[in-house]
Amino acid sequence: MNRGYKILFGILLLLGGVYAITGASVSTPAFLTRWAATTAGSVTTEGGNISSTNLTSGALTDRWAGFFGNVTGSIYLTDNSGGTTNYLYTWSAPDPTAGEVCASEASAFNWASVNTATAVQVNTAWSFGAAPDNATNTFTDSTCDLTFAQGSVTNTADTATNQGNNVNDTFQTCVVGNTTNTAETDFAFCTLINSTGKNYLSQSADYEIIVPTTYGAGQYETYYFYVEID
Repeated sequence: MNRGYKILFGILLLLGGVYAITGASVSTPAFLTRWAATTAGSVTTEGGNISSTNLTSGALTDRWAGFFGNVTGSIYLTDNSGGTTNYLYTWSAPDPTAGEVCASEASAFNWASVNTATAVQVNTAWSFGAAPDNATNTFTDSTCDLTFAQGSVTNTADTATNQGNNVNDTFQTCVVGNTTNTAETDFAFCTLINSTGKNYLSQSADYEIIVPTTYGAGQYETYYFYVEID
């Protein structure tokens, strides 16, 4: 093997180790208030009456939370030591048209071993059991394909279809995992970036996702965000 081939092989090996999905900085302009439930209905009666009274009520889930917003970013030609401070070249992506947004409880999600995850595995990890708002009653479709740039990995995952009752809502949440898909930190919840997307309020948004939370009042979860701009 001559020197020219050796140099070419070294370049190919370096490019094969690049992972495009990265951690994202977060800005939260406002937290929307929690829904407080419906107003109590009433029936007027008197002694001796028996009334057939059918009741309809609603309860706020303690098993799910949601995020939506816009995505901006930059694409860099740089190295590990230079990062975003010292780089060879950069391209602005103020309103990206392709890519993914993901959220995970893992502060350093292992994207090199990302794999298909299921609603049953999410139920087990968060101990949701047979509740009406568990993961298997939430992720009801299996047609969500995510293609991450690193390794050109395509992951078919369960998806949350029809997020919200607004017909203009354009997003789905896809579940992916890594390693054994048993711990909460083994999962990530992703959606495709859509620069013309609409959220559940029919407002403009580049992404919208739902994520599981530990059941019970006062149980807090920390989610870390990752973005891949194609």
